[in-house]
Amino acid sequence: MPFKSLFQRLTGNSTTSSNAEQAPPTGGFSELGVEKLKAVISEVTNAFPLFEKAGFEIEEVQVEIGIAPKLMPRFRHVKDISVSDQEAILEEVKDKQLIKFMLISLFKSSKMKNLIQDPKLNFHAIEIDLTAVPSVRGIFKAVTHSDRIVRLKDH
Repeated sequence: MPFKSLFQRLTGNSTTSSNAEQAPPTGGFSELGVEKLKAVISEVTNAFPLFEKAGFEIEEVQVEIGIAPKLMPRFRHVKDISVSDQEAILEEVKDKQLIKFMLISLFKSSKMKNLIQDPKLNFHAIEIDLTAVPSVRGIFKAVTHSDRIVRLKDH
């Protein structure tokens, strides 16, 4: 099942045109949608120990409630694990599609640290936007006291 439809099913945000015509305007998220979002949040937060086992610490979680709900956990990559350990963890969550998607995204995204080769920027975090159209974002931050760093190509 594609992630978009999985997230829509979990959040109750898969409205068909006939349902949309029947549903009264609520000006935002319905109670059913809030309950589904709570279930997604619970599933993700219950998996925090598994993310840590996979080499990632949770840095923050943002929740956005509206017509298109969002859950945005941000992770820091703290250690590499072997491919066999990655496969074992993925096997452990084979029936939890959302967590499996997140772990695969984290494993692949941890390779983003090589995208920017500038000594003044460090790979800081990975953020996953769990929305109808999911995305993964690599976050690079300036190194502390980067004004003291000399780029070799500048000299």
